[in-house]
Formats: sequence, C-alpha cells, structure tokens
Amino acid sequence: NIHGLWKGDLNSKELIFQFNEDQTCVLSFKDNLSQSVESINGDFEMDFSKNPFSLSIRNIPQLNHPLHTIIQFLGSDSIQLAGFSPRWKVRPIAFEQDKIMSLNRFKE
Repeated sequence: NIHGLWKGDLNSKELIFQFNEDQTCVLSFKDNLSQSVESINGDFEMDFSKNPFSLSIRNIPQLNHPLHTIIQFLGSDSIQLAGFSPRWKVRPIAFEQDKIMSLNRFKE
C-alpha cells in the first residue's frame, strides 16, 4: 500500500512524498542547506504487472511533462524509487546505487 506520507534523504535534500487514496500526490524536496522547498503535485498511477513496479505521475501543473520511475517495496513501511524520467520509454528499468531514493513511511 503506497498511500500515506513517506520521508527520506538524497543528496542533501529531504524528500517528503504524500500519496493520497484519490490517486493524487505531492512530492516535496527540501534543500537542507538553503532550507528552500520545491513541490510538485499531480495524479499518480502504479502498474503492478511489471517487476519492479512502475510509477507514473501525470497532470503536474509545475511541469509540462509527466514523470516516470520504478518503485520497489522493501517491507510495509519502506520503499525505494529510481530517478524520475520525463518519458516512459526512457524510464529506469533497474536501480542504480547512487540514484536510489529510499523512503520510510512516516507515522504521525
């Protein structure tokens, strides 16, 4: 179950991803040095027929293209995502060690 709030770190940025049950999401990237935050929101879709699972985010007002990646569940409260790609055909098909976003479910 992807729904909920997930947090992690990558390259001195704090990642905060919120996946809602209505298939909307908000991805926030907080720079730990400048404290600036960039956020994007959109509609997400997961394809469980492939392994690793694919994740697509569409209808993003902040961008003029969708984002595609792969996702792997490491347990009920831990996931990893590969880097995002603007096109489905060039999305990652495997996890590269230096580009993995590891997130843990945030329990309030």
